[in-house]
Amino acid sequence: MTGLFISCESNEIEEVLSYSDVDAPPTRTTFNVTYTYTDSGKVSNILKAGKVLRYESKDSTYSLLREGFELTFFDNKGDFDGRLTAMNGYIRGDNALMIARDSVVFVNRLDEELLTEELIWEQDSAIVYTNKFVTINRAETVLYGTGLESDENFT
Repeated sequence: MTGLFISCESNEIEEVLSYSDVDAPPTRTTFNVTYTYTDSGKVSNILKAGKVLRYESKDSTYSLLREGFELTFFDNKGDFDGRLTAMNGYIRGDNALMIARDSVVFVNRLDEELLTEELIWEQDSAIVYTNKFVTINRAETVLYGTGLESDENFT
């Protein structure tokens, strides 16, 4: 199961769900939520989501984000460090892995913007990556490509 979470395959959510009892209802459903995550008493992230479905079983725990979400990052001084928005997402139970899908927009503190259809954030290693088509808007430059790996600040 650990190898499954580390892989970079584009259908990772579907693979994870194949090991779960998808016919079972979520253990918790919340609407229009705001979660504040802290590290050593300092706010590190704020997640706002339209709908969060929490699933728990003996083999896995995860949350599905629906109806749009926004994840705002803050540096260790509490200043804005970036913002990730998407229509849908997946968060592994330990919060160490997030997959954002559908109309993904990631803006950093320099106002540079990344547009893609899928972006994976590994909190433990502080990286974001995708193997999908990307558009990067920087000042007066637009870059196009397939695939990207960056630090979680997109700098």
